[in-house]
Amino acid sequence: MPAPATTVRLPARDSASQKIRSRQDGTRSRILTESAALFVGRGYENVSVEQILAAADIARSSFYRFFANREEVLAAVIRPVFVDGLTHLEAITARDARGILDGIFAAYLALWAASPDALRLSTRTGAVYFDLFRDLHTPFRERITALLHLAEPGGQLLNNNAEYSARLLARIAVPVMEVYQRDARFAALFTSTMRGLLLVPEPSV
Repeated sequence: MPAPATTVRLPARDSASQKIRSRQDGTRSRILTESAALFVGRGYENVSVEQILAAADIARSSFYRFFANREEVLAAVIRPVFVDGLTHLEAITARDARGILDGIFAAYLALWAASPDALRLSTRTGAVYFDLFRDLHTPFRERITALLHLAEPGGQLLNNNAEYSARLLARIAVPVMEVYQRDARFAALFTSTMRGLLLVPEPSV
């Protein structure tokens, strides 16, 4: 006769610890979400810790449990954009211009879906704060340029230059997304617009 099944119960202390960790993760996420929205809407320099506390509806002690200052918050908002972006770019295996660019556009769409405000900040934050994410921005930009160099010999790039195309991508991708963000055809409009700006038109049949 088989032994009766036993139920494994987590100790009460472990269950309590999981709840605490979950609550802390939620608080940190709320700080980042609200801070990103404030930084985009008002400009990083014009946002105080007090305004972040009010927007996130948290106590000052909760903020300083996770971040020493606003710069750490800004870095925590922006750095995942490039970490995730590099992951998406490394997955691109196409070798023709259209396939490569469609892969890059898909990467931007995924980053926008994850956090539009974080993606916006990644393109608007420079000068003294650039060092907060330079180590990730540089390989991200280099990866895009390297992908475009693979496509350059095919003559499909509108300007026939990988460096120019990479610069255009960096400057126009997010503004184009902002134009179409409320349209139900958002992804299709973004992709078709970017193709028109960067690729030689396909011959009509």
